[in-house]
Amino acid sequence: MSLIGTIGEVKVADVVRLFAASRKTGLLTVAGSGRQAMVRFFRGSIVHAASGRLQGDDAVLDLFGWKEGQLTFVPEERAVAPNVTRSVDDLILEGLKVGDALHRRNVLVPSERVVFQMAGGPGEDAPAHPLTGSAWRVLLALDGVRDVREVTEESKLPREEVVRLLFEMAEAGFLERIEPLRSLRVQAQGLFGKDVAEIDEKVEAEWKRLRRFAAGVRRVEVRSAAGKTVAVDAAFRAGMPRDIHLPRTTVAELGVREGEDVHVRPVG
Repeated sequence: MSLIGTIGEVKVADVVRLFAASRKTGLLTVAGSGRQAMVRFFRGSIVHAASGRLQGDDAVLDLFGWKEGQLTFVPEERAVAPNVTRSVDDLILEGLKVGDALHRRNVLVPSERVVFQMAGGPGEDAPAHPLTGSAWRVLLALDGVRDVREVTEESKLPREEVVRLLFEMAEAGFLERIEPLRSLRVQAQGLFGKDVAEIDEKVEAEWKRLRRFAAGVRRVEVRSAAGKTVAVDAAFRAGMPRDIHLPRTTVAELGVREGEDVHVRPVG
């Protein structure tokens, strides 16, 4: 393995050009800030790339927007299924043009579970931002609870267009990303437990910072690792940092055991 340097010392475009010109074969790895991108070259051509959920051309283009990371290269020949369709020249040209914005978008929307709400808005001297029909459909679908996947379903727009519109409106100051989802550990209530989910009051305090739930949370949705969901009334008290005490009927309906983690979000 050879260390090439860090982003800042060397440019991704220069490294890719050099590898293409010298017809390198092997694996280029870029690692930094809890993420890693792997780009495989074969005789100077990029044949495969992956970076988290990004694959192929998107993974390469995203790399042009990284601000930090360490680059290493391992010369090797290894058979992989190609997933990159563009030439090196096309990737460099496009990456230099859109890579920075594409990376910011991928950082803002790293998964389908991201939620947005209305923000404070742009400043008085901000440029005018056009509100298209598609953007309006996305805004109508936002309710402080729906994630990207659900907004896509509700708006009936392609997922790529929804993500683009969310990114553009967030960058313009109209929207902001919020984090209503919490990972909590299941505890089953006793035989005479209340028919509500009991959660630490500090979690409700965090939820109250969200616009929709400023007046408090009365109901939550609990989702198991297997994807089963149950909505249940909620009560809050002190002294249960990351536990959620659930009625035994709810535990059985979710198919979880005590000590397992579930995802919890406010819904009412």
